[in-house]
Amino acid sequence: MRSHEARTYRRLWSQLLLLAGVIFTSASTLLATTSPSDLSSEPEDPRRVTIVVLNAASREPIIGAVVRCTGAISPDVTDQSGRCVLRFKQPVREVQVQITYIGYKTIRSTSTVTPGKPLTFRMQEDVKQFREVLISGQRRQTNKLQQTARISSEVLDKGGATSLAKMLETIPGVSSISSGSTVAKPVIQGMHSSRILLMNNGVRLESQSWGADHAPEIDYTGASMVEVVKGAECVRYGFGAMGGVVLLNEAPLPYGNDKLQVHGKANLGYDTNARGGSGSGSLELGYRNVGLRLHGMYTKGGDYRTAEYILNNTGYNTISLSGVLGYKSRRIEVDLSSSLYYQRSGIYYASKISDLDQLIKRFEYGRPDPSTIHPFSYSIKPPFQQSQHFTLKGELKWNINDNHKLTLTASFQENLRQEFENRKKVEWSWVPMQDLILKTYKVDAQWNAKWKLWNMSTDVGTANTYQTNYNYPGTKQPAFVPNFAALTMGGYFLHRAQFDRLQCAIGMRYDFRVMSVNGYTSLSNYTYYDDFKLYSNFTSSFATHYTINDHWDVRANIGWSWRPPDINELYAIGLQDGSYWVVGNSKLESERGYKSVLGGRYRDTWFSIEPSLFYQRINSYIYDHIGTGKDRFHNHPSGKYPKFIYDQDDVKLYGGDLEATITPLKGLSIVGKGEWMFARNVTRGDWLPFMPSDRYGLSGTYERSLGAKEKYHASISLSGLYVTKQRRFDPDKDLVSDSPDAYFLLNGTAEFAIRLPQRREVRFMIVGENILNNLYKEYTDRFRYYAHERGVNVSLRTLIKF
Repeated sequence: MRSHEARTYRRLWSQLLLLAGVIFTSASTLLATTSPSDLSSEPEDPRRVTIVVLNAASREPIIGAVVRCTGAISPDVTDQSGRCVLRFKQPVREVQVQITYIGYKTIRSTSTVTPGKPLTFRMQEDVKQFREVLISGQRRQTNKLQQTARISSEVLDKGGATSLAKMLETIPGVSSISSGSTVAKPVIQGMHSSRILLMNNGVRLESQSWGADHAPEIDYTGASMVEVVKGAECVRYGFGAMGGVVLLNEAPLPYGNDKLQVHGKANLGYDTNARGGSGSGSLELGYRNVGLRLHGMYTKGGDYRTAEYILNNTGYNTISLSGVLGYKSRRIEVDLSSSLYYQRSGIYYASKISDLDQLIKRFEYGRPDPSTIHPFSYSIKPPFQQSQHFTLKGELKWNINDNHKLTLTASFQENLRQEFENRKKVEWSWVPMQDLILKTYKVDAQWNAKWKLWNMSTDVGTANTYQTNYNYPGTKQPAFVPNFAALTMGGYFLHRAQFDRLQCAIGMRYDFRVMSVNGYTSLSNYTYYDDFKLYSNFTSSFATHYTINDHWDVRANIGWSWRPPDINELYAIGLQDGSYWVVGNSKLESERGYKSVLGGRYRDTWFSIEPSLFYQRINSYIYDHIGTGKDRFHNHPSGKYPKFIYDQDDVKLYGGDLEATITPLKGLSIVGKGEWMFARNVTRGDWLPFMPSDRYGLSGTYERSLGAKEKYHASISLSGLYVTKQRRFDPDKDLVSDSPDAYFLLNGTAEFAIRLPQRREVRFMIVGENILNNLYKEYTDRFRYYAHERGVNVSLRTLIKF
């Protein structure tokens, strides 16, 4: 044990001192020398006026600013380049412009129109609302054409030790799949694991192919905003994004200050359930062309409680450190970033049962035997997992001219995972049963161009990835997944155009992936094998957005996507989380399918509503299910365990979600949400297992500013979530004959903030989860056979911004 721990900690702290440089791989790209202005031979339309809105300090485009002109047919909103086009019934020579945007001072101006030249306006930041600028203006990575939802930094500040998956459940259409209290993954409209891409500061997390029981190694406390894309986005982000994408975006570095600027924040908290403590802090510096940001996070907790009993060996310990250094001039922007994430999490041990009859009775009982419950402890003993994730990224953005930009990105990831189980020999329990290291090298290049005709833009790029997975010897057990090396290469283009109120985008991508694999097929006779896999496919997408009027807009998109089988789906064999046995299938084929999303939005000064519908068809969908007959359980020296076997069939998923907001009074907002999903196995004519059930939510928030110059700010909110009983499932593919009962959760938050000069602030927060302390189970939790979900938790947090 000590040698493995010593090796882990030496690697952990040695990487903190790593001074690495990224050598950008240059690609010789022939750019079209034709000027965008030459593409259009049409004369200028004197009835159209192009408006460009920029940040006065950084000269960056402002996305989403509302532009109104006297005499214009309708207002418009600026796009990703800060542009919009206003139409008039008659030619105009002079316009009266009004530009508004949250966090900036309103512009009112009368300007003379010069045919063929846009009118450029620079908005000044409103210091009193500056924090909102960072959230909604400069760092959003999506556009109107995508079906998206987001979580602001104010909501993220309340999270503390809450997992990213649980945090995202506040978004309609998003739920989670979990294996106990510390392992949870987001589910977007039924899709999870490697069908959901997790992008942290532009880098794709690569460790999700190890299995559904591995939580994402991501620290969201340093993000300024989290966005969820619900459509199939394989063209933009690469293969695998069949269900959607989760984007963790950092705020821009503080460039452009003539004097040294230093800002930061610290967030400290305590959770009553698990008696957990958490803290995070950020420090950023900016001086002229240079910006720097440092961030750190630490959490620690012990055994968590359900509403009626404690679950032992469910503690956790997490450390995260990150930093980014950047330089920005008029044409060049360069940044180098690095992050290190370490986590150890315990696994409830009472799933170890040696007798089959006792195991079945335990499933029927659905909770621990009182004789197995011990007093609260912070100690973490086998079974447990510990993982470490290291990322290094370098990025170069070259603005060749006002219409052409080249971006080169190189990144390196190192993921280490050790899994410990209770073994027959106690001394062997501290020797990891799985000891994996996954290394990923990635180089991307993208060329972006803007064209004058129809306000068009084009992205053309390549993506190249090389991966190696290695199992350290000495585990005294064959590897759960084999050693492999994989090479992935792809190229894509994405073209956008705007026709008055209609925006359209079309894209296409081609990827291929080759894998060389070697390992053992049997745990008894150690049969060696080596294998070679080749996968390839085209993907494409088409998206539209139409603004009907000032209140209504609609969007639709369809994406054809694919995903090759993960390494665990192909070759996995062994015990997972100390609770169930997994068997892979090396004959699995690639998943292929399409997803269509239709959404709309209505909004006015007091009411908004945003409905969304989706339909997804996937051929050769890969899933794991309970075996039949003798294959239903596996005999192991440490006990008997249910067996999950990977298989694939043709499936379809369809459903929708709805979010409506009412603001009847100043400071009061009421939000209602609902989501519904149906998942059918077309091949077998039954329901897909482990799919989320219907959810309904209602919340109310009241906030008010007090004192001279609104120095004090207070808010209180209360929210309820009702999750229905999952009746769309097949009892023959489950370990129990019935699904968990419906449940209701009541949550609440109270805040009080003191606003100080120069954007400083002190905020006190009380966050309550499951306030009524209900005893419940979630259908998508693999541990529901053994125990209930977490009971009441009250989090006390203090946020200091300086």
